[in-house]
Amino acid sequence: MKVLMVAPSVRVPDTLGQTLHQLALANGLAKRGVQVTLLCRYDPDKLKEDFNNNLTFLSINDPKMPFERLFFTYNSYKSTLKELKTKNYDLVHDRGYIFAGSGVRAASESGVKSILQVDDNWIRSERSATKFAKYWLYNKKAMESCYNQIEKADGGFAVSAVLRDQITKWNSKAVSFEVIQNGYESDLFLPNAKPLGIKEELGINGKLAVFVGALGPWHGIEEIISVAKDNPSLGVVVAGGGYGKNLPTLDNLHHIGRLERDKVPRLLVEADIGLAPYPNLDYGFSPLKIYEYMGCKLPVFATDLPSVREATEGKAFLAKPGTLSSLVSDKINDREELNRIGESAYNYAIKRRTWDNTIDETIKLYQKII
Repeated sequence: MKVLMVAPSVRVPDTLGQTLHQLALANGLAKRGVQVTLLCRYDPDKLKEDFNNNLTFLSINDPKMPFERLFFTYNSYKSTLKELKTKNYDLVHDRGYIFAGSGVRAASESGVKSILQVDDNWIRSERSATKFAKYWLYNKKAMESCYNQIEKADGGFAVSAVLRDQITKWNSKAVSFEVIQNGYESDLFLPNAKPLGIKEELGINGKLAVFVGALGPWHGIEEIISVAKDNPSLGVVVAGGGYGKNLPTLDNLHHIGRLERDKVPRLLVEADIGLAPYPNLDYGFSPLKIYEYMGCKLPVFATDLPSVREATEGKAFLAKPGTLSSLVSDKINDREELNRIGESAYNYAIKRRTWDNTIDETIKLYQKII
């Protein structure tokens, strides 16, 4: 099976979740014998990681300028058309996003089957990320983009049932999409990883809570701050980029920036709890960070939203939006309960939330569409 995976919003290499997700998916498929060409903003000079021989990269121009999405989406469309004219592919796998669809569009015009991958509620993410999304015309064009991407695809998948329900409102055709949850790297996120030594480095003598992520507007940054303020004896470490500059200066709140990938599990095994807060708005996520926490037997404290309940299936501590800090205060010293949840979550993750499971379901979808 030969697949052209179109992901122009992805930059390789990078540490953002979308890149880690797409590389894990592409490389996992390649290991199963699928010949994958990943079209993305690719810089081979900076890439240190080795991938399976069945995975090759097709680079598009990375403009690195305002409104760059318009340019790399157009470049992606032209490159996909050219690739489909010169080589034979069984399927185009398009990682969709707002104002995109270059993969499904080119596939439709070339007579090649395609699927659309939907990772989050694009409309809600767009409204969180840009002030332009509040304008009627912008919003109208955004909705048209969502409708057209689903319309041109021969099939697809959303990463949660909650998300599939949401996108069906964009185009009723999405009701036939599969639900394929994300996974985690079970060979990297291990409960016996060597501790990073962050507590000693930062002078944290008590318990430790961690948050790993980009600190985007779709994360509950205020909840992280409240956890630190309301629990002064608890060390809170934030590892990631994004809006860290907006974090207040507190003795027990430490923003350490992005970590190299192999250091993340070493941070997690040193912690007592993992934080996954979200605002009171469901983006339909299938959160990688939660599965990574679980893989290290780290008890998860997350916001109680439908997609989070779907992702955790009772194997996490969930709090109503705005109340995560109180839940942490109630449970942080209950070692028996923390251990119970951590063990239960690990068993769940290793059976249900590895990339192997995700790859299995993806290959089934490929075969169905072809």
